[in-house]
Amino acid sequence: MIQPDINRRGALFSMLGSLLWIASWVIVSFVGGGSRSERLWRTVLLNPAMLLLMAGLAAFHRRQADRSGRLGKTGFVVCVLGMGTILLGNVIEFWVSEYFYGTQTPGWVIMGVGFMMLPAGFLLLGLGTLTAKVFAGWRRAVPLAFGLLLAVMKLITVFGSQYWLPDPSDAVGIALGWMALGYALWSEKTSSSDSHIPASGNVTVSR
Repeated sequence: MIQPDINRRGALFSMLGSLLWIASWVIVSFVGGGSRSERLWRTVLLNPAMLLLMAGLAAFHRRQADRSGRLGKTGFVVCVLGMGTILLGNVIEFWVSEYFYGTQTPGWVIMGVGFMMLPAGFLLLGLGTLTAKVFAGWRRAVPLAFGLLLAVMKLITVFGSQYWLPDPSDAVGIALGWMALGYALWSEKTSSSDSHIPASGNVTVSR
């Protein structure tokens, strides 16, 4: 049975991660890319932010895992792998490729792959969320809207000067989308009576 406090903790993780995520990119924009300060802030803020975002996403998925079907589960896995790839790229960029080889390019490219995975993952998760019908009202549309937002921004980037590599708009879009995801989880009413209803809708009543 899913306890309400798990949803609340996951929501807090998601919203806190969003704040740390956007704070890291704002600070980097002031200290300048490629500097030692960027290495510091992206290590102490961005890495924990991504772990918190993944924890928040796991709580969101757990809330509807029994009903979201193959689409929802596949989307969740792709999102986690995408964010994990971004985290790996962030570590490699400063602490492996630059430190040992004097270039940040390999890590930046790995991050770009992760950014490409997120739109597809959230689109699949969004379709699974609509099918699950666990979240009420506008909350049900949040993952799909998030995926569409990321897809549109990525298309703009692809046809722009940065091609498929990460763009500042990616940082803003991810922060806003994950904040909405966290608030949807926070504001969703969870009762012990609906958290363990089978997907088939059959309920066994014991006397």
